[in-house]
Amino acid sequence: MEQFASLLILQDGSINYYAIDFIMMLGFMAALRILASSIADVSLTDVLAKQDNFAVGIALAGAIIAVAVLMMGVVAGDTGGSYADEVFLMAGYGVLAMVLMWLTRKVFDHIALPGVSIHEEIMKGNVAAGLVDAGNMIATAIIVRAAMMWVDGATWMGLAMVVAAYVASQVILILATLYRKKVFERRHGGERALDGEIADGNAALAVRFAGYRLGVGLAVTATSGVVTYDPDLLGLSIAAWCLVAVLMFVAQSTLSIALRLILLPGIDIGKEVGEQRNVAIGAIEASIYIGIGFAFVGLLG
Repeated sequence: MEQFASLLILQDGSINYYAIDFIMMLGFMAALRILASSIADVSLTDVLAKQDNFAVGIALAGAIIAVAVLMMGVVAGDTGGSYADEVFLMAGYGVLAMVLMWLTRKVFDHIALPGVSIHEEIMKGNVAAGLVDAGNMIATAIIVRAAMMWVDGATWMGLAMVVAAYVASQVILILATLYRKKVFERRHGGERALDGEIADGNAALAVRFAGYRLGVGLAVTATSGVVTYDPDLLGLSIAAWCLVAVLMFVAQSTLSIALRLILLPGIDIGKEVGEQRNVAIGAIEASIYIGIGFAFVGLLG
């Protein structure tokens, strides 16, 4: 029995800390009803159960996963010096996670895709808008969590680093959106826009777009395994992280194109997804982006 117990990592002294973290994680995930009210502006029960608004449900599901990913980065660090420290630390990161997810939706709606109001489209029941909104929040959370793990996010100093990583993540994801918008316009001779297709409910495009952003987020997380965090060279460490993150984004996009040409030879991607709204092709492209992202994480993360 003693030999068996020696194999367990969980020690008696840390069980209380794990319990605190777990309870607070559940509390913040439950508190996402507050975030949901910013999406629906009305009773969530009415929107989901009576109006059967799938778009709101998809967006809320994305927010729940995103906050869980962020909190996972917090609990992975060292425990606080006392129970009170642990509670306040978790509370600080939990509130920050909620604020970041709210800001993420605003940035995406007003800066990344200014040609369409994602919020309004979600309220109309536009599933395509719900998909891209969920993908955006999860992609942001993935990048920020990687940065938290990089600096051991479960510290008060980690709060400032999380904010810095969040800003970097939004810049990278905005660049990714601009790139996809240019590609879409080029494929369709400038006559159609990605914003307009999402507003028009193109689910195939939404699946591909969400998958692309998730793939970028995963690839960027590999940065934490390439760049060393040095608190004595804080500015240089952050600069190096941002530079390598951008390089990961470029590499992920390039390799995804190559793999797509191998897996989908002879298929007019622009026509299938942009015009015929072929969800199968959109899903395959999304899986390619995500798969390449996982490859980066496995090799470098």
